[in-house]
Amino acid sequence: MRIGVLGSGVVGKVLAAGFAGQGHEVMIGSRQPEKLADWLQENPGVGSGFFGDSAAFAELVVLAVKGTAANKALSLAGEENHAGKPVIDATNPIADQPPVKGVVTELLDQFGWETEDMGAVEAARAIEPLCMLYCIPCLTRDQWGHAFKLLK
Repeated sequence: MRIGVLGSGVVGKVLAAGFAGQGHEVMIGSRQPEKLADWLQENPGVGSGFFGDSAAFAELVVLAVKGTAANKALSLAGEENHAGKPVIDATNPIADQPPVKGVVTELLDQFGWETEDMGAVEAARAIEPLCMLYCIPCLTRDQWGHAFKLLK
């Protein structure tokens, strides 16, 4: 399959190399494709071009840019180049400023819960498996009245 990766940051490069490693034809798109020269030498199975080149080349498009840049990247790719094609959205809707976790804590405190700020968004991946663990008794035994507590 011909895959066009829109975005030449870490996520875009890892995905492009991974798809190429699986035998797909890959073109990574960037606003500045010349900055990829060294990386392309290490990844000979990947081509490069501007966003529009990558989207036009592709049968499937991967959007791998910062969330705040997604609309601009798709615009630069040209709607005619990605219309009707499957798009894998690998963006993270990360703002330019870190979130203010205090708002959420204040809201949850209103329920009388003992809340704990687990830090920035990077901590989310470590916390997400708790949801799966919570769901096991819910879905297998229809038991919904439980919760987790952090012991300090």
